[in-house]
Amino acid sequence: MATSTLLSQTVYGTASGNYDGSSTTFSSDKQKGDGYYSDADGLHTVSFSLTSFKGVIQIQGTLASSPAESDWFNISGASHGDGSTATSTDTFKNFTGNFVWIRAQVTDFGGGTINSVILSA
Repeated sequence: MATSTLLSQTVYGTASGNYDGSSTTFSSDKQKGDGYYSDADGLHTVSFSLTSFKGVIQIQGTLASSPAESDWFNISGASHGDGSTATSTDTFKNFTGNFVWIRAQVTDFGGGTINSVILSA
C-alpha cells in the first residue's frame, strides 16, 4: 500500500502549494491510485485533518493516464465539509475504484486550516 499527501498544511489566506491565498477553489496535484499499480482490489483510504475548516474537500479520480481537466470526476462518499460550517476533525473515508490518478479539490474555502489530506492506495 502506497501513502501520499494530497494536501499539506494550507491556512486560509496564506498562499501555499496550489492555493494562491485568495481563491475559494483549488486542486491538489494528482497522486497515483490503485489503477496506476494495476492493483485489483481498488481499495483507497483518505484521511482528513482539519482545524476550524470552512469549505468542502472533494476527492476526485480519473481513469485517464494523462488526464485533462475534463477527465476528473467526484468520487461518491469521499468528501468532507458543507461549505459553511467550520469543522475541526481527524477522520477518514474509504472508497473503492481502480482510479489511475486521485486528487483533492477544495471548494467554498472560507476559513481555517487544512492540516493534511493523506491518501493510502
